[in-house]
Amino acid sequence: MFNKHIWLKEFRSVRWVLLVLMAMFLYAQTGGLYSDTRIWEEQYNYFQSDSFSKDQEQSADDVKLKPEDVKQSLTLNYFTTGFPGEHYQTQYTMSQSYFALSVLVALLGLAVVAWERYTRKDHFTLVTPFKRVHIIGTKILLGALGIIVSYGISLWLGLRHMFSVIPSEYIDLDTKKVYLGLIGNLGTFLLIFLFAVFLGTVMGELLSTVVAIGVIAIMPSYVYTTWMVFMQTVNPNIDISKLANWTSYMNVFIIFGNSDFEYGPFVVQMILIGLLIVGAIFFYHRYSVESNGKIFVFPYMRIPSALLISFGGAILLINFWVNGRYDSTNALTLTELSIFSVIAFLGCLAVCYAVLYRNAWMRK
Repeated sequence: MFNKHIWLKEFRSVRWVLLVLMAMFLYAQTGGLYSDTRIWEEQYNYFQSDSFSKDQEQSADDVKLKPEDVKQSLTLNYFTTGFPGEHYQTQYTMSQSYFALSVLVALLGLAVVAWERYTRKDHFTLVTPFKRVHIIGTKILLGALGIIVSYGISLWLGLRHMFSVIPSEYIDLDTKKVYLGLIGNLGTFLLIFLFAVFLGTVMGELLSTVVAIGVIAIMPSYVYTTWMVFMQTVNPNIDISKLANWTSYMNVFIIFGNSDFEYGPFVVQMILIGLLIVGAIFFYHRYSVESNGKIFVFPYMRIPSALLISFGGAILLINFWVNGRYDSTNALTLTELSIFSVIAFLGCLAVCYAVLYRNAWMRK
């Protein structure tokens, strides 16, 4: 696995994706943190300016900012995304850059296995004098190292600049939130990459692999919303704030998805990463070029995969349908929601069946 020839071969096949990924990390993360630092400086300069003093003099006593309020609003506590709270919050993840990075990481995962299968370069790879475990291990290590190095360098450059500009008196980091947030983001990128690699080992058709990545990666973040909709239709008077909030467990594919900064979702993320590595190695060891072009390489995966993708498709359709009813004057009933859910699931299942068994269906 540490033979230089196999590393050179794998690097040449994905070098352009790695270079673009590095450039995108520098733009999104380093550039984003530079932008946040500039915003902090603008806020700081405003609080030190005469215009702020005049605004304070003209404001009522109950709305005037106290010195401790000013300091709190300038204090960096942790890294997250969203609307500013009591403390200064970084906003760089509000841009579309992280979505583009997630797509690039998925493309890297597709390039190491699925694209090689699509272009038939796997014919050459499998006849090289290397064990399959070493081949897939090199692919995973190369991609993971590319992500870790790009993420680490871009983050270090951005934080170095930020901490050199913001005085230490305005830095009061919550260690738990910082580590769970930043390391959790790295885990998210690795999870997306490994998920794409895993699907490349069990699916033999590139387009179907891309669709499966999109549906399965997006679907978890909508499960909690759908569950809340069902709970509200069952009991319209229910207090949503009292419902168990497990969105952080569902948002494993989303940057800063662990919004509550809990250890549980982080552990689940690490377990999924481990399972995907083991699964990719296991199925690549049973890799066969004769299965190229088939949607699922292993026939016994068709039914469970069709059920999972149909469930994901139904979740997305339910959310789109519910959002489209916001302007409706009629309240959503449990009967309507149940009927639509069943129809959506069966419809997605029918599409999956037609695609999976299209050759037999077309012959008929």
